[in-house]
Amino acid sequence: MKYAPLVPYLLLTLCLSQLGCAAKGKQATKPSSTALAPSASIFASPLAAQPQHMLTSGRPEPMTVQQLDIYQIVVPMGAVSRSEFWKRVDEQTVDIATYDLLLKNGMRVGVANNSEWPYFKAIVDQHPTKSRQCSATGGDAGAVELVLKEKINFENVFYLNDTNQVFGRTYEHCENAMGISYQSAPRKPGTVRISVCPLVRSLRKHFEVTIRNEEREIQYVAPENLYDLNLITDIPLDGFLVIAPSDHARIPSSLGSSFLVGGNISERFEQVLLLVPRVATKEAVLVAEPVAKR
Repeated sequence: MKYAPLVPYLLLTLCLSQLGCAAKGKQATKPSSTALAPSASIFASPLAAQPQHMLTSGRPEPMTVQQLDIYQIVVPMGAVSRSEFWKRVDEQTVDIATYDLLLKNGMRVGVANNSEWPYFKAIVDQHPTKSRQCSATGGDAGAVELVLKEKINFENVFYLNDTNQVFGRTYEHCENAMGISYQSAPRKPGTVRISVCPLVRSLRKHFEVTIRNEEREIQYVAPENLYDLNLITDIPLDGFLVIAPSDHARIPSSLGSSFLVGGNISERFEQVLLLVPRVATKEAVLVAEPVAKR
């Protein structure tokens, strides 16, 4: 035949084409290496997403709540500032610059350990005390305003700042208080950060003239925070913060005298503040009775 020499080549070409098609078919059925597997969370049991304590007990752990117990104690003048009271208080825990600033303005601060509480409890039982209990729900920060002196007709308040500059102002129809806030100290487990700032809330008057040329008096209450004298310190849960007058509080126009020293027709007295942080469960806070005023 004329085309006989070409037959072997045609058969070889046909065989190679069949092998190529078979290889392509097998490659098409093989899953791609870049294909994503189904998410495991889709098929996971709902219990797998629950905390371990809920799997074992069936109920969540109780939520902890930050609390601050405040004791406002009224004692005779000199009962604290001139006694062994401060031997039981660590005054080096507070920042040195803040401690010196408050001391020369008539306030003395420090941290006492819970082992000294029987001594302070005896003072609480012996003298008139106002007690308050404050809670920060959900473990977040909390704040409270503690009135120290009220119904003040007229007063002059002078204080030194951190550069020893003297500031003074006259207030009328006012009250003196402490703004207190507290929260868990960042990156310090078992420690509460307490901030204290003096403030004066006074009644101010503003005169306006109407279009009829008549004078009109407007009265409003204006709180003024003395941020130059604020205190920020971290208190461990096995201790509590103590604030009381210093020897400089004998100066009538000092900050310590204006806020922590008072008197009546027969005697003078001074106030001591005990700020006791603690942690309780939310269930305990809901059923606990408020601290009674003594």
